[in-house]
Amino acid sequence: MNNNLNFNNLNKTPVRTKSWLNVNDITLRDYKAPEIGSFNNDKITGSDLEGVTIEKLNKGNVFPLNKKFIYGVSDEIVNQGEFDFNKGYVINIAKNAKVQEPIIIEFNMDNENKTLVDNILIVAEEDSNAKVIIKYNSLDDSEGYHNGVCKIFSKNNSNIQVVKVNLLNKNTMNLDSNLSDVGYNGKVDFVSIDLGGKNSITNYHGDLLEDNSESTLSSIYLGGDKKVIDMNYVMTHKGRRSKSEITTKGALKGEANKIFRGTLDFKRGASRSVGVEDEYCMILSPKVKGKALPLLLCEEDDVSGEHAAASGKIDEAKLFYLMSRGLSYNDARRVIIEGAFNPIIDKIDNENIREAILASIKECLDNE
Repeated sequence: MNNNLNFNNLNKTPVRTKSWLNVNDITLRDYKAPEIGSFNNDKITGSDLEGVTIEKLNKGNVFPLNKKFIYGVSDEIVNQGEFDFNKGYVINIAKNAKVQEPIIIEFNMDNENKTLVDNILIVAEEDSNAKVIIKYNSLDDSEGYHNGVCKIFSKNNSNIQVVKVNLLNKNTMNLDSNLSDVGYNGKVDFVSIDLGGKNSITNYHGDLLEDNSESTLSSIYLGGDKKVIDMNYVMTHKGRRSKSEITTKGALKGEANKIFRGTLDFKRGASRSVGVEDEYCMILSPKVKGKALPLLLCEEDDVSGEHAAASGKIDEAKLFYLMSRGLSYNDARRVIIEGAFNPIIDKIDNENIREAILASIKECLDNE
């Protein structure tokens, strides 16, 4: 597979702002993608659930996507995920199916499976409900490369939750592009747990096509050492009375660097639509760098949009209170951070995965 990818100007904002702010995009200098080999260490749970069909993805069953906008980390990186993938699945939720148990796909990277380019298509037919969890894990310290593409089609009156959990090691590049097309009265609840990777570049575009469509995005991130975390979330309102919400919580330590871009884009005709976005970053070290760019774009008068981003140190009074009850400084700090993260972690309908997330948070915070 072609590995001559361009890592310049990734995760571009929908509209450009002042160049001296250095938030319009990100460039990964001196990084070269490895040769993409085979990947044979994945596991699927839930393929036998009633109303669920899971097939291996190939070029013959890739669904066409009528897109009139740019999505993903970059066109070139998305094209690798769409056409040069080494692992792919189509998940179909049947019409009227109400799937109670989550569908889980686990990708386990190791020395024998160190390059993963995955392409996941999720189709929720009319009046269906389901939950899909996609987990990325490292079994050793091998240098790795992950480039994922996930496209979610939520048809009329469907309700689909998609969770992505990144628990990759500190030697793995993580690139992740996600897109949802939401039909009439449909809902997509996207959850991103971004804890791993040497660098993590993630992108989500919710396209609210029809009336009463809804897309929510809840994400947490945690960065240490010199990790780069770059997020670009876009909600595009096209249908009337459409709703969107972006909620992001994060923490940075060491010399980590974070950029958050969140955009609410109200197109003409999206009357009476509502969008809200909020990002908060907890600063754990004086050497971290955190930037945020909340954007509100509007072509329609009768809409409501709220956007906010903030950062700050952990409340000293809370730390003092917890330490006065016998907790160490590290434990008190972890309790506060977990308290901010838990409302998002608790949305995941699998206890083992929730516990793995909490263990990863503890490991990162304890590793000074």
